[in-house]
Amino acid sequence: MTRKVILDTDIGDDIDDAYALALILASPELQLVGVTTVFGNVLARARQAKTILKLARRPDVPVAAGCAAAISPRLRWPEPDLLSGQSSLERKAKPALDDIRPRQDATALPLEQLPPLHAAHGVDFLVDTMMDGDGDIIPVTIGAMTNLAMALVKEPRLLRKIPRIVSMAACFDRLMSEWNIMCDPVAAAIVFNSRIPMTVIGLDVTTRCVLNQGQLDRLNASDRPVARNLAAATKAWGSGFPVLHDPLAVETLIRGDIVQTRNGTVTVELSGDETYGYTTFGPSADGSGPHNIGVAVDSANACELWLERVLSIR
Repeated sequence: MTRKVILDTDIGDDIDDAYALALILASPELQLVGVTTVFGNVLARARQAKTILKLARRPDVPVAAGCAAAISPRLRWPEPDLLSGQSSLERKAKPALDDIRPRQDATALPLEQLPPLHAAHGVDFLVDTMMDGDGDIIPVTIGAMTNLAMALVKEPRLLRKIPRIVSMAACFDRLMSEWNIMCDPVAAAIVFNSRIPMTVIGLDVTTRCVLNQGQLDRLNASDRPVARNLAAATKAWGSGFPVLHDPLAVETLIRGDIVQTRNGTVTVELSGDETYGYTTFGPSADGSGPHNIGVAVDSANACELWLERVLSIR
């Protein structure tokens, strides 16, 4: 059975968002009905997504720019210059997140070569698309959860329309605030507290899925447009071996045996000073919890599945 998905992404900085989008496009098990961008320069992120869609011959997929800012009144992001290459002086002169160009921006096609951005705001796109659907569209969040949280607040009837959420977020094997939670902890709390069934793939399992040199060589050797773009974006992202954080969340919709999960309830800490944005998990004895978190992964097959699928895109 083909599953309909909307990808909600902060594509353009870490390479795994682009990898996840390509994986969806390469997977007949999934039907991509739209992409929404979130956090920071959402217009540049949309351009990045539209580039991959065009190279994959899927320019028909709508891309809507969503929330650039966060709901959370308290934020503890790392220094923005780690993401943008800006000096501290430059950051003080121009601190707005939506002014920061994503790392992979240079690998996107010019706007004049791409289809126009969807007219609706990303939050409205989520609301309208899922409300008009048959209750079978799965949001896949691989960035801050701001867009989805705003959609749930704006249209509470979505609680009956969303069958399931798949998220790359959180961390449960150590005390920390994972990036997608850290960028908007209040938004994450809204989504988790909705009690919509969720599959939550956190750092506990994603950090075990790392491409090796041989796999990177195979990606770099491909002459197909999407693979060439991903290879260039990987170089723009930086040195080292890419971790398949976001693609692993997508893979749970493709192969149920890739990640083993445990059922229970995820909570986002919003009151503490040092623990703000931390995620904790309370297991359910009877399987009645709304959340299934990843606890083990077949990392070798996860990496090969991603590479084989992406290299198949013509």
